[in-house]
Amino acid sequence: MKQLLLIAMCFWGFGAFSQNWEEDLNHARKLYKEGNYKEALKYYKRAESSAPNDVDLSQEIGQTAYRANDFRTASESFERQANNANTKEKEIRARTSLGESRMKQQDYQGAVDTYKQVLRLDPDNEKARQRLMEAKRLLEQQKKQQQNKNNEQQNKENNQNQNNPQQNNNQNPQQKGDKNQNQSQDNKQNQDQQNQNSQSQNHKGGGDKQKLQDKETERKLDEFAKQELNTKRRIDGSKGTTGGKKARKDW
Repeated sequence: MKQLLLIAMCFWGFGAFSQNWEEDLNHARKLYKEGNYKEALKYYKRAESSAPNDVDLSQEIGQTAYRANDFRTASESFERQANNANTKEKEIRARTSLGESRMKQQDYQGAVDTYKQVLRLDPDNEKARQRLMEAKRLLEQQKKQQQNKNNEQQNKENNQNQNNPQQNNNQNPQQKGDKNQNQSQDNKQNQDQQNQNSQSQNHKGGGDKQKLQDKETERKLDEFAKQELNTKRRIDGSKGTTGGKKARKDW
């Protein structure tokens, strides 16, 4: 008995659940016919969230969202409809609506891609060809506007840098003091380095001069030693000649 009661409650709950989403759908369609698209979109979304998986409301939601100026929701619904289309004609209609929704969002690159897909499916689609040309024109214009905006911003930044060449004007006194102190330390280090280089050069020059003086002194000492040797030889030679002769015996 309890099992039968449980089964009955399940059927009753399922019926009530099914009735709720159908009521939301009927109310959404009623509001759509009345032109109340924003309110109709709310009930369409409620119906879709509780409808069975085999129920596809993407087309109705897309049309309603488009008329309610909710082009983002419209694009999502038309893209889902195009991907789930079971015929080429349905896909063409869905992608054409998707292109229009992207044009409304100023997503011109997306519109260009969408109209190209339509023309792949239907090369003789003149409307899609014209909308493709329009999307390309608007895309090029959009790029130029963005480039001009970037150039203006760059020029503005350059002018600000020219008018404020010293950025330390915007710094607080503590930052300025630190910067000046760092500059003083750098100048001192540069001066010390220059002094060290100068001393090194002077020391090197003095060493070279000292070496030259030492060489000159050695040269003079060598000459003096040679002169003494020659003088000694002359003296020794003279003594050998005088005293070296054998004395004749005076018998």
